Amino acid sequence: MSSKRADVAHERDHIDTAFNWDDVRLFLILARTGSLRRAAAEAAMSRSALMRHIVHLEQRTNCVLFRRTKQGMVLTEEGEKVRTAGEAMLQQARLLSHVSQRAKPGLRSTVKLGITEGLGTFWLVPRILDFSLAEPTVQVSIKCDMRPPDIEGLEVDFAVQLERPAASDLIVTRLGWLHIAFFASERYVRSYGAPETRADIAAHPFIELVANQIPSQALQADVTREDHRAFVGLRVNTSSAQVLAVTSGAGVTALPTYARALAPSLVHVARDFHIPRDIWLVYHPRAADLPHVRKAIEWVKRSFDPQRYPWFGEAYIEPDKMHLLAAERGSLFSDFQAAEAFR
Repeated sequence: MSSKRADVAHERDHIDTAFNWDDVRLFLILARTGSLRRAAAEAAMSRSALMRHIVHLEQRTNCVLFRRTKQGMVLTEEGEKVRTAGEAMLQQARLLSHVSQRAKPGLRSTVKLGITEGLGTFWLVPRILDFSLAEPTVQVSIKCDMRPPDIEGLEVDFAVQLERPAASDLIVTRLGWLHIAFFASERYVRSYGAPETRADIAAHPFIELVANQIPSQALQADVTREDHRAFVGLRVNTSSAQVLAVTSGAGVTALPTYARALAPSLVHVARDFHIPRDIWLVYHPRAADLPHVRKAIEWVKRSFDPQRYPWFGEAYIEPDKMHLLAAERGSLFSDFQAAEAFR
């Protein structure tokens, strides 16, 4: 083949790969959230800065990727195609990162775990020392977030979540149950009394946790028919703020039953109310092939073992028994009496 013909063939087969990866990454965030405001908050940048990346990607692809609607930012047909390609790029990039990290001699292996904010902050993080002592060469990255992580794209190696994912190519096992009950602080009960039944909740200021994987609307429908604005006295978006609010005497709230063992000053109220939630362990088959990830998965399973921590079992245990159970099993909470310390 002549040099000229080779040049022509090269131009014909050449694929333009000069895409800005930040453009693609931010595009995927906006596609997932469907909201410019939420996407900008997640990306920690202004909405105008985010839109500049989207416009730049539209210029590179020569197509409109989103339509603005009353419901938010909706992908066009071309946008759906770009999302499919972008998600594939993201997954391959993360797989490449896994390989490259393992190939570097002397570098500590890293396991990435996603978990809901309350379970991560108040339950799993206080137990990290157990894993660190057993596996000193493994670095643990815990992402406490109510948004379910992108496990298919290997955003994390595995996750603990309250909603079962729909993806069929992930490995999903039941880790346990989370039992939800109503609580108020001793200070609040002394001042305003305790609601005796769920029907009494509407007469007390309610502290609502608004976040992904938290069905607050279903809870409200179950306990009261009052107008939502009258029912809620305080609305927060993190479990830590919720715990601070209730231990400070701001009202009544719904917490896992093990909160009674964390904060003995909490009072179990409206005792006819109880909601069980599933706790799921979810991981990507490829991630589980890594020895350090498998060890971390086993550690998480032990941390939710209902034989040692019966409040994660299927059977409902009265919150007032939690502190006694914890004492029988040793100092499970001695290093992290968070709610009490915050009062």
